[in-house]
Amino acid sequence: MPQLYTEKQLDAFHQAAASLKLYSRSELSDESNRSIIEQLYVDPLPNDQVFKTLLADNTTLIIGRKGTGKSTIFQRAQHEIRKNKKNIISSYMDIRNVYEASQVDSATIEKAAQLNSTLPADEIKRLMLYLSFFRALISGIREDLYKQVELSFLSRLKERFMGSAKEIFSNLDEILQRLSNPKFESISGFVSIETAAVEKYTNKKIFGASLDSSLSLEKPSLSLKSEAKGEFGDEHSFDEKYANVMMRVVGINEIIDELKNVLDTIGVKYLYVFLDDFSELPLPEMKIVVNAIISPFTRWSEFIRFKIAGYPGRIYLGSLDKTKIEEVYLDIHAMYGSNDVSTMEEKSIHFTKRIVEKRLSYYCGKDAEAFFDTSSSDIWRTMFYSTVANPRILGHIMLYAYESNLLFQKPIGIKAIQEAAKRYYEEKVSSFFSSGRFRDTSFHERSSIYSLKELLEAIVSRSKELKNYKDSRITKVISGRTPSSHFFVLTTYDDLLTTLELSFFVTKYYEQSDRDGRRVSVYCLNYGLCEKFQIAFGRPLNHPMIREARAYFIERIFDYNGIIRAYLQKNQEIKCDSCHTAFDIDKLSALQMFGMKCPSCASGRVSVVNLSKKYSDLLDGVSIELLLPETELGMLQILHAEQRSMYASEIAVDLDCSGQLIGRRAKNLADRGLVAREQAGAVKAYRITQAAEAAYFSDSAAGELDVPND
Repeated sequence: MPQLYTEKQLDAFHQAAASLKLYSRSELSDESNRSIIEQLYVDPLPNDQVFKTLLADNTTLIIGRKGTGKSTIFQRAQHEIRKNKKNIISSYMDIRNVYEASQVDSATIEKAAQLNSTLPADEIKRLMLYLSFFRALISGIREDLYKQVELSFLSRLKERFMGSAKEIFSNLDEILQRLSNPKFESISGFVSIETAAVEKYTNKKIFGASLDSSLSLEKPSLSLKSEAKGEFGDEHSFDEKYANVMMRVVGINEIIDELKNVLDTIGVKYLYVFLDDFSELPLPEMKIVVNAIISPFTRWSEFIRFKIAGYPGRIYLGSLDKTKIEEVYLDIHAMYGSNDVSTMEEKSIHFTKRIVEKRLSYYCGKDAEAFFDTSSSDIWRTMFYSTVANPRILGHIMLYAYESNLLFQKPIGIKAIQEAAKRYYEEKVSSFFSSGRFRDTSFHERSSIYSLKELLEAIVSRSKELKNYKDSRITKVISGRTPSSHFFVLTTYDDLLTTLELSFFVTKYYEQSDRDGRRVSVYCLNYGLCEKFQIAFGRPLNHPMIREARAYFIERIFDYNGIIRAYLQKNQEIKCDSCHTAFDIDKLSALQMFGMKCPSCASGRVSVVNLSKKYSDLLDGVSIELLLPETELGMLQILHAEQRSMYASEIAVDLDCSGQLIGRRAKNLADRGLVAREQAGAVKAYRITQAAEAAYFSDSAAGELDVPND
């Protein structure tokens, strides 16, 4: 076998691919622990437009699915701030970790909530989240200050102050330390004072509280005494009144003003707060963060600017002024789809290629042609199809192709990419349904997940059926299988497909008008799924009917609105929570116009529930003792797929979270006998137990799509 690649070249390629699949806050650094983000960063738009937008002096939302590069853009922006923006300091926080850190043992909360002398459980959780947020904020500021010194700040500190840099940072640390050991004042009866101006009241009960010095940011205690209660109506207003009170209790305003004054003397005018993984927050907690923290600070302080990363359709904005928020969408249809589908594809392919070339150039010192068989002009198109220009998926595909080809001294060709895509689908995507039946949510929520499985099965079945379709002018001259990977639906159905899209079963590809002038969304199935079911992907590129080929995705045979409507009729229930009156699906638009109020009883609210009738017996058969939170289920899935002991940092890469979070959750799994913890030097390694294998993975067919055979 000819030796195409040396061991050093193979190791470098592996390192390049692995760097693309790092989780949220993994720093891109060299062997000397120096940041290399500037050398590796590839902006989705020309002239580094996304990066420059994030640096602007306003609140910014970066919106994209997992792996689209949101955290990398944050990392690039923070590096630039530290290096060249002397008037800005930044603070980064993974909001999921902030939420985790705010969680007090549920049994303790429930026990405390039953006592007359304490706050209700919801208010305790609200307070803990609030304190956890500011603890993370101050910790991030401290970290960034020291990195600023490391890069460029030290000489300026010496120039502007009589004392040494060490003394300046000592003064700053003293300010920050006060947040960890605050002196609390009594705020007994604050509700009646703070809500006096509110005109509307509902049945929501709010409690006043008295806080003493035993409540600490490091270890928040539960000595919160209930002393007043009332009723409060406006959710935004209440959260902001709550924020107002907490500002006084913890002294946040005074401390931030003092911090601002100190930083102002060395030229710092703004604090940029980078909130990552915002959509990972449960909706109630997301509302608290927006209404009680982000919104008030956005209005009250010219000092703070928020930069928020989240998923499409999963960001709550509350009372934030949307006209003052810059939004950047990273998914392909929004990033590149302003002209026509051909241009969108060309830009996406170019972005995919630029990412690969930049990584290989840095790590390997070679062009992509050294590792990829570029004799076919379709190699980069296939790479785009398999990843939909998602950098993290790109890392997975490159690693799988490395294992199948490069290790055996064969360059990566189209076939290797196709096989890698199929493996990615089977190992990383399809498990969504098999693990979904064990998710620790209500039966209705688990049934809703499986109802989407029914919808996906209907979509895939139709796409499989169409691969042999030859009855239209354009398909009759296509040799081989008819490409049937794409379909279109009315844009009003986008919300219904959100969960399938966030789970990478489908991707919104483009938005346009169909042949009847209706605004529709074009979706594509997962490329690996198409490989699994032998569905030809894309559209005819060298078709003699050029005009028709450009509009291929909106051929009438790809109109799946009928499939969506049939699914809704079969699986959706629209019911009042008070009188239990059921409504037909065609009444939904009218109900939405009136705020989902029940027209029958006038007091209840109507809600839409997706229920799986096909898989109800499967879900009924799941023991309640087996239900687990989503993160724990993901950990078991990874350990099951890998069949080896793994470190927390390794598991964190696939789950897009921190190693600390994995460590905390692994203890819970170990306590239940589902994970074994092994000491590996200074850290622990984890492996799945036989008990977990038997309980969660013995039925291998549970996650498979039930579609007709060819």
